[in-house]
Amino acid sequence: MMRSDVDFLGLVPDEAPGRFGFSVVDRLARLDGRLYGGAAIAISVAVAEITTARSPLWMTTQFVATAPLGTEMVAHAEVLAGGKRTNQVRVTGTGPGGDVVFASLGATGHHRAGGITGEYENGPVVTPPAESQVWASPFDGIARAAGYSEDVIPALPATGFAAAVEMRGPEIIQHPDPGAGRMCIWARMRDSDVVTPAMAAFLADMVPMSIAVAVGAIVGGTSLDNTIRMGAFVDTEWVLLDLRPHLAVGDYGHGVAHVWSEDGRLLATASQTASLFRFDTDHLPGTSDVG
Repeated sequence: MMRSDVDFLGLVPDEAPGRFGFSVVDRLARLDGRLYGGAAIAISVAVAEITTARSPLWMTTQFVATAPLGTEMVAHAEVLAGGKRTNQVRVTGTGPGGDVVFASLGATGHHRAGGITGEYENGPVVTPPAESQVWASPFDGIARAAGYSEDVIPALPATGFAAAVEMRGPEIIQHPDPGAGRMCIWARMRDSDVVTPAMAAFLADMVPMSIAVAVGAIVGGTSLDNTIRMGAFVDTEWVLLDLRPHLAVGDYGHGVAHVWSEDGRLLATASQTASLFRFDTDHLPGTSDVG
């Protein structure tokens, strides 16, 4: 049975309209135990959707500060402009004392039946989830691409948000935009049958992985912003994250992630800017095998 976005994100409605409490628990945290960027934008999408009772169209989230595990927070959705079909929304995530942790802008709306519709992006051709390699953590693909031995890969952590997500690395048979760092990941929520718009935002926060693959090293990234633009969603248990790095300069990186359904429909397209850093892998087993 699918857990709702509200349950997974731990959202507790306040008496004030548009206000929801939540806690930074392990499944909403990065590997270092602080609020995961994907969780913050997922919360922004979810509270905007609930507050306006309309479908999410886009959301961009700027990360102002961090919040460690156990922090009690509030997400406040405000309708800045309410139209007949479209609402412009602001979501602010605050910690104890009202300090801003993240700030989001976005829109929700009603899709008009028979309205202008089209899909103009070409997706990659990859092996299906059942025929793709199971990953223990987000580092699996990075470590393999960087040349680490199989001995070190299982030792890399699968904690925080990664413990709530199942990931598989498919074989890329054909890519519409081949180049450095192009990377595809099948992803699903472990306790959900369907990927919702909020969960697509949660999963799409993986652009730094593709930058790491392009660089050829185990590189991490902390989000400065996440943006997602939504299409029409269909029921799909797995989504294909089609990661395409754009550039890296001075330890900052930019790139995009297209989110495809199992049957090849473009559900959303995301972009991200991250502050990059190299992991210290000198003492990990198997690192002597790196060329």
